[in-house]
Amino acid sequence: MAKIVEINKQELSSVKVELNLINSFEDEFTNANKLMTKAYQSVFKIETAIQDMLNGYDAAGKSYLKANARYQELEQASKNLGIEVPSKIQSFKKAISEGLKEIDANSRELLKAKKMNFL
Repeated sequence: MAKIVEINKQELSSVKVELNLINSFEDEFTNANKLMTKAYQSVFKIETAIQDMLNGYDAAGKSYLKANARYQELEQASKNLGIEVPSKIQSFKKAISEGLKEIDANSRELLKAKKMNFL
């Protein structure tokens, strides 16, 4: 009878070890799924941020184009009056051009990033 009790203790011990391994595996698997979900959520945040940046650049570009049109009107009016556009205002023309170039370059890079398949 002592031998049977001893075998049962060994079997119970083996079952405990297996249960601990199963529990450990389940915990690690659950943790991996949580981390994967968090990573996917970060991807959505990135995609949203890229779109927000593109929208911002689009709005800024449109505003620069309107400012440039007003500058052209100002330049023509100044020419018709025989006066020069003030130097401060002339410097804005260069800033408009640089801003549009920067928007174009950054938007192209963002569009490349947007085309990447994150999922």
